[in-house]
Amino acid sequence: MCPVQAWFAVATKPRSEAIAFEHLTRQGYACLLPRVRRVRRDATGMREKIECLFPSYLFLQADPDLESLAPVRSTRGAIGLVRFGSTPAQVPQDVIDRIRAQVDEDDGLVRLTAHGWLPGDRLRIADGPLSGIEGIFVADSGLERVRLLLDLLGTAREVIVPREQLAAGLS
Repeated sequence: MCPVQAWFAVATKPRSEAIAFEHLTRQGYACLLPRVRRVRRDATGMREKIECLFPSYLFLQADPDLESLAPVRSTRGAIGLVRFGSTPAQVPQDVIDRIRAQVDEDDGLVRLTAHGWLPGDRLRIADGPLSGIEGIFVADSGLERVRLLLDLLGTAREVIVPREQLAAGLS
């Protein structure tokens, strides 16, 4: 009988994902800690930071029939396995595969595609000063903005709009 490896979610202490990852890996567990690059505003302006895709969680692969999961609870940085009642919650393999498929080989970070928009897709601005205006998606402009082609004052103009102000689904 061949061992059945399963993925489990591990809850960690706040901002201790990397510590828990390191200590669980040292104990021989296969772990996955997906991280992303995000741009955040702080007191000095916009800063690029590397953050966990799932704050306070990481994934651990093990065969619970062959190895004990009890040490996870006492691992530095970890709180324990996510459970439903007394049963550890298993993460489906296809979820792990989809996360891994998004990992960039150069830096090991997950590349998120926040939308499925293609150049030429029609979008509507749902919020902000241009609310209600329809435009054509041109391209992403950084991590949090997009370039739209809008018909303003009888002429086509390219405008950069925050991504969160857009609504999709126009035909």
